[in-house]
Amino acid sequence: MPHTVRVKFNIRKQDVLLVNSIIDSHEGIGLVRTVDAKQGAMVVYSTDDQYEVVLKVLEDLKKNGMVIENIHTEVSENIDEW
Repeated sequence: MPHTVRVKFNIRKQDVLLVNSIIDSHEGIGLVRTVDAKQGAMVVYSTDDQYEVVLKVLEDLKKNGMVIENIHTEVSENIDEW
């Protein structure tokens, strides 16, 4: 049974819409949520077989000059815990 993986990170507030659009364009890798647009706090809910794609997208964006900080993951068998 797949687990839910939450990928949390911070970006500049002016990049929120762009990052949301880029991750959404990679259909099936996760569900993007903005936790706090003013602070640039975002989360992607993914699965244990797709979250590494989310991490790769974020790393590629960083390599291309986007400021992305505090990337970390959390795994849960019960998404209702969050």
